[in-house]
Amino acid sequence: MRMGRRRIRDRHARCAKRAGLAMRPASPARPSRAPAPDGPLDIRHIVIADREGYPSASNGVHQMARSLALEQVRAGDAPRIVFVADDPSGIAVPPGIRLDHVPLAGPIFLGHLVALEASSREALLAGAGPRTVFHLHGARKPLFVALTRHLRARGHPYIFTLHSCFSHLFDRHGRVKKPLVALYVTLLERAALNGARFVHVLTELEQAELGRLAPRARACLIPNGAFSSSESGRPPPPERDGRTDGEPVFGFCGRLAVFHKGLDLLVEGFALHCRRGGRGRLVLMGPGAGGESLAVRAGALGIADRVAVLEPRYGPERDAVMRGWDFFAIPSRLDHWPTAALEAELLGVPILVTRETGLHEMAAQYGAGLLVADLTAEHVADTLAEAGRIDPARWARMSANAYRMACEVADWSVAAARIRALYQAPPELYAESPIIQHRPAGVARSAETR
Repeated sequence: MRMGRRRIRDRHARCAKRAGLAMRPASPARPSRAPAPDGPLDIRHIVIADREGYPSASNGVHQMARSLALEQVRAGDAPRIVFVADDPSGIAVPPGIRLDHVPLAGPIFLGHLVALEASSREALLAGAGPRTVFHLHGARKPLFVALTRHLRARGHPYIFTLHSCFSHLFDRHGRVKKPLVALYVTLLERAALNGARFVHVLTELEQAELGRLAPRARACLIPNGAFSSSESGRPPPPERDGRTDGEPVFGFCGRLAVFHKGLDLLVEGFALHCRRGGRGRLVLMGPGAGGESLAVRAGALGIADRVAVLEPRYGPERDAVMRGWDFFAIPSRLDHWPTAALEAELLGVPILVTRETGLHEMAAQYGAGLLVADLTAEHVADTLAEAGRIDPARWARMSANAYRMACEVADWSVAAARIRALYQAPPELYAESPIIQHRPAGVARSAETR
């Protein structure tokens, strides 16, 4: 067991190094700007270790906490990431972000930690004052039930970011698929959600999921970013001469979580596309044991020579691979607002997405991609065929539109400013409006675009 954990730590460290992150606690950075007139906020991002074992550089919860904390440092606040875990090296942080480790210790019920030991709880709350905000990442964690009770008892404000934690409880028609888990949330976590200053959701679908489980929770819709204009300005326009020569290249980059990301549908849909005489190659790139099963499936379907499964790449090395793709395909079942798709758009790669991603309406409005109409291999094949028929002139327009869409809707500095404003919003704002929506400029509500 000890050797297994050491191998995991070593793998995480290699991934973090390639992604430009540090795997050890870092000293707090001095703010690059003068503190706000009302003084800096003490923002504590609470991240609980998960059991999936993906490298921190590929963990969406870690990525969001890191990106938001960096923006908050630039804005003059004092954020920190509080990692509740057995192993403090399981999360990677960039230089300048404070990392606190709180041991994952306390009573366990049915395999889940349900409360922190007094010493861990006090370490997490130590020094909290009137300008402290607790930002909890995730849901469906019994530990959050106990922790939020302590926060409410002490008068400390907290918010949640859900990170798609409720996406697997309902189907696309709103029918309950996991009744026992939904019952747990409504009986135990509803009070925690209702007591939050606000609950940060990424898409209208996630907002609807929250409304089913905790109708009184105050939802705030703010999309996550894929770049930071405060760090280096808007990314330069992609330098692409056009589509790749010969067969189109369809790609996916991210965790190879087969069911979650719909990668089984992608491989089976691509096989059907090939059987129908469609052209193209498929590239899957990322960490996870799912890569092996996808390669085996491609072989069984007779398309092994047209499918490549690559090891994860990060930073410029990843971008170099993605620039060779004609389309980024993610027929997701559960993933709301996939950052990797937006990062592909910044490179001029049009996207093929399902409604579940929350990106489909924007892609249609901007002319930046195509919709996979339903969660079936047949619909994936239809979308791949439609993409393959796009002529070079239209593809060039889609590429430019994809870049423009990501620049306009996925700026971390904009998202962080909106979140900070809501950290400090007066209580009467929430009393007057149970649902607060912050949308990127120029993006219409879904009801207005149907």
